[in-house]
Amino acid sequence: MLLQAFYPVRSEQLLLQRLEYDLPFRWFVGIGVDDAVFDDSVFQETRPAAGRAIAGKLLA
Repeated sequence: MLLQAFYPVRSEQLLLQRLEYDLPFRWFVGIGVDDAVFDDSVFQETRPAAGRAIAGKLLA
């Protein structure tokens, strides 16, 4: 989600496409050159947990 905020990536699908070929993006996310890019269901699974963690830190 940080990559979407810092770079003009309009959607999660476009972000995943960019992760396929953009080595700095892969490095930032921690994906190796030969590793497969995860699918878009990862965003749906991790977004609620990330939102709760951020909200908890802001309210603390």
